[in-house]
Amino acid sequence: MNGGADRAPVLMMVHAHPDDESSLTGGTLARYGAAGVRTILVTCTDGGQGDDESRDGSTAHDRQRVAARRSSELRVAAEILGVDELIMLGYPDSGDGASLSASVAAEVFSRRAIDPLIQQLAHIIGTCRPDVIVTYPPNGLSGHPDHIRTHDIVAAAHEKIILDAELTDDVDPKRTRQNPRLFYAVVSSTRMSDLHRVARAAHPGEVIWVPPTEMAVDDDAVTAAVDVSRFWPQKLRALAAHASQSDAAGLLNLLARADISAASRVEEYIQVHPPPLSTVASDLFAARTEK
Repeated sequence: MNGGADRAPVLMMVHAHPDDESSLTGGTLARYGAAGVRTILVTCTDGGQGDDESRDGSTAHDRQRVAARRSSELRVAAEILGVDELIMLGYPDSGDGASLSASVAAEVFSRRAIDPLIQQLAHIIGTCRPDVIVTYPPNGLSGHPDHIRTHDIVAAAHEKIILDAELTDDVDPKRTRQNPRLFYAVVSSTRMSDLHRVARAAHPGEVIWVPPTEMAVDDDAVTAAVDVSRFWPQKLRALAAHASQSDAAGLLNLLARADISAASRVEEYIQVHPPPLSTVASDLFAARTEK
């Protein structure tokens, strides 16, 4: 890893909701943070449409209460993972769109005008100068509208940063060009199968939450697999910090089991920019690329 003689290398993760960082990329954040990489986590929404554990017994969903709790949980999880800088953009969570009032629906993250969001993220990238950026694939991995919008703004902001750097080079060749690598966080079919195997063994005949198989990508699509086995306990503690969310609790129940295979204690990525070689890399910063 090499971020230049005068600074540490920088890893930026851009996620949609509180808890996404822990479930999908928590081990990677912990591993690189421990290695001296500056880690930056950008969370786009407030998570206000998540599970509501009302303290007064009311059945009404209180978006602001949920958002406040999830922001608190996110701060704890980020601290557990050793994140150096947490940037919470705080846009209203889109949820599934079914229960939103008209006034809230107009303001949610996935329905906002996209150009200002792209400009905002491009400014953050330009200021933080990451060497590696990680977000979701075009389908958002889960198909959630906030995940898809997160992908769209990251991809567009990344393209803008590279184009602006090329134009700047023409004007001032002494300026250091920004050309961050871009990765999509994914789950391979093999890893997904392992999760479902563990779920069936642990809860025979029961219907429990497991990430759907549709989220998986073909094994051959994965171009980087980061071994996070040493940092598995940190990942689990960070996931446990999101105690208000049933999906996080369900995933924690699976990932904490001893029968999760060693081969599944990795976090997988597809390198998008620059195009990678066909071999699978084990380091996001050392991944080799096509000439």
